[in-house]
Amino acid sequence: MDLEPPLQVPLQQVLNASAVPTHHILSGSFRSLSLFLLAFSPAQLTLDLVQTIPAFGPHQYIALGPHTGTTRSAYTTSWALPPQLQSWAIEQQQDGLRVRFVDSVDITATSSYISIPSPHSHVYSAGGPSAQVHTLPNNTTGFGPHVQEIYFVPRSEWDTADKTRKALRYGSHGIEFAFPVGSPALAFIPVLGGSTIEVYTRADDGSLIHSDSSPAPQRAGTTEQEDGPRHVKVHPNGRVLYCVTEHSNFLDVYTISPPNGRTPVLTYATSRSLIPPHLRSDGPDNASNKTNKRIYRGDTLLLAPSTQSQPAPQSIFVTTRGGDDEETKGWVSVFRLDTEGMFAGDIETNPYLVERYETKTSGGKAHALDLRLKSDDDPDGALWVILTDDSPPHPGVRVLEWDGWLWRGGGTRLREVTAWPKPGFYNTETANKLEQEHMEGASHAVWLD
Repeated sequence: MDLEPPLQVPLQQVLNASAVPTHHILSGSFRSLSLFLLAFSPAQLTLDLVQTIPAFGPHQYIALGPHTGTTRSAYTTSWALPPQLQSWAIEQQQDGLRVRFVDSVDITATSSYISIPSPHSHVYSAGGPSAQVHTLPNNTTGFGPHVQEIYFVPRSEWDTADKTRKALRYGSHGIEFAFPVGSPALAFIPVLGGSTIEVYTRADDGSLIHSDSSPAPQRAGTTEQEDGPRHVKVHPNGRVLYCVTEHSNFLDVYTISPPNGRTPVLTYATSRSLIPPHLRSDGPDNASNKTNKRIYRGDTLLLAPSTQSQPAPQSIFVTTRGGDDEETKGWVSVFRLDTEGMFAGDIETNPYLVERYETKTSGGKAHALDLRLKSDDDPDGALWVILTDDSPPHPGVRVLEWDGWLWRGGGTRLREVTAWPKPGFYNTETANKLEQEHMEGASHAVWLD
């Protein structure tokens, strides 16, 4: 994996290296049956393998549960057959952090996303033609009883519906929650092939009750079916929803209205393109129309964490993947938000409103994100960013550094600082011994501490 030139680390940072904590990352893979526990050193800018954890199938999407003492739970999807969800215990042991398998449950269709919203009493998963609701046991890791199955195809077609991972291309692809004041919790499930966001209210028993169906917005020269909503996130204020469209490569913004017997719950407000202006098919520097929206594949999004001085997220990070030919690179875009969760301005070339980072590869099937504050209350909103990569020649986990909007250091605010595995890893004796693991192609990764 070709990295940018090493950054110069201040002397005082080197002298204090032993006092700077190591941050752990748990990663899944599109090409391996294992999970991987990694350790990132902010002082040394290194990323190292700590533990390889045998699992049950590739494409592990990870949701973290609450802490119980020194143990934290994690829940994963996979492409295993028959379809399953798994649970894991992340434990602080004498020799450091370790991950162990707890249990699994069978489901009827391959899932691509899993979520554990407040109050952490249920786990919700979605993928293809259905979504699942399970209870979580009190004060321990694992799955409780199954509560509900939700269908995105007519019940009459369920027996013949595609329930494999191929259905993720046109079925459900995520689930997120909002907690409006004076209303039950709301759940939002994007259905990629139908170009809708399905809206549910959450009942006291954790089950979901369908409330509304919000079609993708109409755009000039397109139809709503071309959008392909893939992933959504909700602003902490519970009044704004963001959606990445896989096919049309937009970040759409909606306002949320509590149902209270009325619809629509979602009202489309505005959009931003995931593709820089000079690469769009109608861009001024692209007369040949060589690249267009179909070459890129909108992927995922994440709001920057809140801080004490900045309770409203200052930024939203969004990714798109490049082409299947591996020649077209992917992009990470960072858009500045105002205190209400809307875009802070509409001039997309303004460096204080948007930042674009061209990734080293197309990203393959990956380009998932996770964000971690560099300090508990950095006024600039500086972050460490995980970016997963599934594209040759060196797929894996990348760590980027985001300096925040007010940074005056010159150069780009967003840049890669380290990655795992390192170039040459696959040619080592160790890698040859572990060839059956195919330790590459990170799918989703999360910060653990």
